[in-house]
Amino acid sequence: MVNNSTNQSRVPENELSSTMEVENKQEFNDDDLIIIWLDDCHRTTTNDLMETCPDLRGIINILQLFDDVNKCIDYITSIQSNIHVFLILSSHQSIISLFHQLPQIKFIYIFNINKTDDGNNYVGLVKDQNIFNGKQSLIEELTKDVGQLSKHLSTPMTFFNNVDGSIKEKSLKDLSKESQDFMYTDLFREVLLRHSQSNKAKDDLLDECRQSCYDNESYLKLLDQFKKEYNANEAIRWYTRDSFLYRLLNKALRYQDFYAIYKFRYIIKDLHEQLKHLYFDQSSELKNIKTVYRGQLMHKSELENLHRSQGGLVSMNSFLSTTQYKTTASTFILGATKGETVPVLFEININDISSTSTPYANIEKYSQIRDEQEILFSMNCVFQIDSVEECPENNQTYFVKLTLTNQYEEENGLKQLTNYIRMEIEHANELYALGYLMMEMAHYDEAKRFYELLQKDLPSHHPQLATISNNLGTVHYSQGRYAEALTCFKETLNIQSKSWCKDNLYIATTHYNIAAVYHSQSNYDKALEYLETAHKILLESSSDNDRNIAMIYNEIAVIHHSQSNYAKALEYFEKTLKIQSKSLPPNHRNLATMYNNIAGVHFSQGDYAKTFEYLEKTLKIRLESLPKNHPELAILYNNIGQVHQRRGHYGKALKCFDAALNIQSKSLRENHPDIADTYNNIAGVYYRQDRYADALPYLKNALNIQLKSLRENHPDIARTYNHIARAHHSQHHYTDALKYYEKTCEIQSKSLPQNRQYLAATYNNIAVVHYSQDNYTEALNYYKTACEIQSNSLPQNHPDLATTYNNIAGVYYRQGHYADALRYLEDILNIQSKQLPDNHLDLATIYENITTVHESQGNYTEAWNYYEKALNIRLKLLLENLPDIARIYSEIEEVSQRQDHYAQALSYCNEILNIQLNFLPKNDRHIANTYNNFGLVYKRQGNYAAAVNYYVTALEIQSKSLPENDPDIVRTYWNLGNLYSCSGNKAKALEEWQTALDIASKSLPSSHRLVARLLEKLATARENE
Repeated sequence: MVNNSTNQSRVPENELSSTMEVENKQEFNDDDLIIIWLDDCHRTTTNDLMETCPDLRGIINILQLFDDVNKCIDYITSIQSNIHVFLILSSHQSIISLFHQLPQIKFIYIFNINKTDDGNNYVGLVKDQNIFNGKQSLIEELTKDVGQLSKHLSTPMTFFNNVDGSIKEKSLKDLSKESQDFMYTDLFREVLLRHSQSNKAKDDLLDECRQSCYDNESYLKLLDQFKKEYNANEAIRWYTRDSFLYRLLNKALRYQDFYAIYKFRYIIKDLHEQLKHLYFDQSSELKNIKTVYRGQLMHKSELENLHRSQGGLVSMNSFLSTTQYKTTASTFILGATKGETVPVLFEININDISSTSTPYANIEKYSQIRDEQEILFSMNCVFQIDSVEECPENNQTYFVKLTLTNQYEEENGLKQLTNYIRMEIEHANELYALGYLMMEMAHYDEAKRFYELLQKDLPSHHPQLATISNNLGTVHYSQGRYAEALTCFKETLNIQSKSWCKDNLYIATTHYNIAAVYHSQSNYDKALEYLETAHKILLESSSDNDRNIAMIYNEIAVIHHSQSNYAKALEYFEKTLKIQSKSLPPNHRNLATMYNNIAGVHFSQGDYAKTFEYLEKTLKIRLESLPKNHPELAILYNNIGQVHQRRGHYGKALKCFDAALNIQSKSLRENHPDIADTYNNIAGVYYRQDRYADALPYLKNALNIQLKSLRENHPDIARTYNHIARAHHSQHHYTDALKYYEKTCEIQSKSLPQNRQYLAATYNNIAVVHYSQDNYTEALNYYKTACEIQSNSLPQNHPDLATTYNNIAGVYYRQGHYADALRYLEDILNIQSKQLPDNHLDLATIYENITTVHESQGNYTEAWNYYEKALNIRLKLLLENLPDIARIYSEIEEVSQRQDHYAQALSYCNEILNIQLNFLPKNDRHIANTYNNFGLVYKRQGNYAAAVNYYVTALEIQSKSLPENDPDIVRTYWNLGNLYSCSGNKAKALEEWQTALDIASKSLPSSHRLVARLLEKLATARENE
């Protein structure tokens, strides 16, 4: 964390995942106002155009001319709905109706009517005062309308959920993200205001304005006038003048474009200071003003936020223009309802507060417009939302009552943190402080710009260059640009080793940061090397570094966990816990985090009893120290739910996920990414229950949230696409599965190009789809591509690489290359047995796969030995009631059949059925599979009547629980056909096989092995008739 002008930032610790900030991309370079002039009758001469266009561009910088109605309409409908259009028509009245329903159009003017036309023909189609023959009258009316609309465009707001009136009881993470945003934007404003004015600040403002209106002669003349005549005492006059300055500044504030806001710091400071002086000079006068008003056009979603936040607080994040006259405020919004915007009239009570840190003043004598009795508020004033109602006189207009308050200043739960950050950056360079705030807000690109501006301003041997280089590295790290981050951190270390920085803490921090990059690149050996160096430096330091040493231990533990070195991970987590336990109270949230980390290791080891033990400790602390609807509790319930899910306790898992969702619905905004995570978890339960159709709606809900709240190429979106693809794959919708896997690939290749392991996993998944369609060559190609990526980026003993080897073995097995398959599986077993405990689930899976190959080679004794090893592992982990155990019993039963041990096979079938009937819904597909197994055993014993009964029971279950074209149903009809064939009923056999083929043809490709075998069966049977 950046502490002051000489401190350097540390990359985030590996605890909770973070999200990237969504960037607003604007289409226009002025202020989202545009003039469009349509002259489809060619009524305007070239000279008129030459004379009028510069005047129009003097009002609004963007002017578009059209002489074709259809092209004009196409253009308007193509622009965003938040762009406000002033439409000038030199046309017949018949076409006006075509434009009335377009939400972008705010005003329509009729200009240069043909002398043969009667102006009365336009009455009722536009306002009477908007019909013009003369240029000057049009310019005057347009200027007035633009000024009014500009002043009453939507103001950016920040909401504070204070319905229960307990702001002071809320911790940092209990407050909404928006509350934290307000804290940072307010600190940003403080940094801009605290520095004295400079020529550089004025030049930045002029350059920013000049870039926006470089081709507008009217604006450039005004800009030159500003440069020559402006002084601080006229800030209000220049701000209220309808010009480029007002619009560009308010656009930057409206979209919270912090870099642009910084460029306008010169006028922002003067405006604030002038309002501040007037606030004190007018103190007696202002006490007599009880209520002010504001008319404003708001998006419907903004109004909904206001309505939901009644009783809470709202901050206006720009300079706020109001009037003492209700009628004046109302005129700005009358008849403005169109599209997604709603007219809102604010009534603001300003008389119930003794003082506020946000100044406001009556600016009538100082404004360019002196007939509105305007009260102007400085940035970030805070109001309580008293009520939101429809206006009784006009139900299309809303009436919102606000009260100016200092409640946030007095009862702010973030006050301690705000003061801490304020103190940390108090003596920092302005650009450095702004870069720090941008990093805290995850505005990484803007942080980079501020740091680079500072870097450019400093001489080549300045001692602060090391810190700037380090912080630029942190920016790159946070964006997943690991190569660039590593370059910056190593440059930092190089500067530190040569110059000013002999403070061991900073050098240790740089080593820690380098280690974090190597960790993210899965280069664990290098990461551990740098962590050990950082540890050694801290141990040799004379200062008390226990907190920093604990942080290093935690990172070492996380790396060992990533490498599946669970014993080492536990060792270092416990060292961290020991240090923290000495200095923290027993219910401190950091201890809860450490218990959670330890639980994660036990979870990875498959030791769910231990996992629950530590999760319960985590839960106890968080229930004691956090409010009941704190988001961290939702995260914990999600973790507990995942353990239940892994153990197959799906009902309990769903209860945990529902509890998490209930908390999130009360504590988070509706499109918060954490809610998407919970939806994904719920979908995961349904997926494990083979309820794919039930899983898909939750996955789509998750995707909708992520698409609204995350940047378009965010890895979490890729993860959800991946889950949707899996659900489609499991339903044998192979085309849809491939489509979503390709979307996953597209995002992964763009979002984190340095971290290609996720891409390798997706290639593995695509390979599985091809494998399912018997496209073994294509599957092998994708597996080998995944393997190549992993081999270049992972250690040779990494579990992901082992998974890919396993998949390649599966292809070789399907191709009948059993020796190759067995070679890969034995290599995997050799790798995994050295790093996994003897009872790890992954070893059970490897044993099962080796068994399958031996069974296909007829090596039933070897197969039996490996099946028993797999079963023993699962039994030791106390998973007797899981479907996985049933599956192992099923496989042992199959081997028993092959060895003609029918009594033993039937015994295993009964074991399976008992487990399933106690655990699964009565119509679960797994139970149908068991009845199929009963049928196979009885068929081999020659007990055809019993076999038929079990097959029919399997079909009854499948018809209730599976899609009508599910391959499991195909297999049951296949089995029935084989049974009737064995019993001599050829006609019935042909009927069952034909039914199987009809179903298979609907769900499987014609090249699929099951379709091919059915065709072969039918052809052979018909030849023998």
